[in-house]
Amino acid sequence: MHLKEFFLSKLFRKHVLGAILLTFILLWLTMLSLSIYTHRGESLAIPDFTGMTMEEATQVAKKMHLRFEVEDSVYKADRKAGTILMQNPGAGHKIKSGRMIFLTLVSSVPGQGEVPKLTDISLRQARVLLESKGFALGRVDFIPSEFNDLVLEQKNLGFPVSPGTRLDNGAIIDLVVGQNSGSNETFVPDFSGLTMAEVVALLQEKQLQSGVVNYDASVTNQSDSVTAKVVSQFPQADSTIFIPAGSAVNLVLSLRAKE
Repeated sequence: MHLKEFFLSKLFRKHVLGAILLTFILLWLTMLSLSIYTHRGESLAIPDFTGMTMEEATQVAKKMHLRFEVEDSVYKADRKAGTILMQNPGAGHKIKSGRMIFLTLVSSVPGQGEVPKLTDISLRQARVLLESKGFALGRVDFIPSEFNDLVLEQKNLGFPVSPGTRLDNGAIIDLVVGQNSGSNETFVPDFSGLTMAEVVALLQEKQLQSGVVNYDASVTNQSDSVTAKVVSQFPQADSTIFIPAGSAVNLVLSLRAKE
């Protein structure tokens, strides 16, 4: 049989059609396999793992066919060691089954960081810088100075601390801030209903200091103290009477504060 006759024969056409059909079948099987492997069209909302222990997270992840990996640990004084602090992707994100989730745990041992240079900048800038470096702002003392609102000294545990000194993350840094004669009086604002963190911010804004802080019987642990709110203060709030800047305000906090 000549070549031309072969190409025009039924046998050739039969082989060509068979090859085309086989190609389509192989392509369809390939796409089907990929769809099954990648769980096409299936997505899950990531649960919120924060606050869970690793054991609790493992049980939840197993039920939802998710995987996770611990990529970091961070010390937080107000969080229980061994619990999950952060996750990536975050809770609520839609992902496919089997996707890896990266977790950050609360470490039981505080890490350390270098104390930044806080002098010669404003009190507001110093607070932001401290928090960005993992430290906490403690007592703020105001002293007479021609440079108003300028940080003059930084301390830890009552002693001067130099920039670059390594301290535990979360360490408290006290500041001495200048105050000129033109702003040596302030008034006592109303602290009722505020948490201690909100009180500290307002005290600094009004150039006042925290005096004696008491918690009533409703506050039994550190977690309670974070959420407790002011129920009484001394001196009382009065925007018409001015007192010396740097004066102390005594507070009582409770979990039974009225909203």
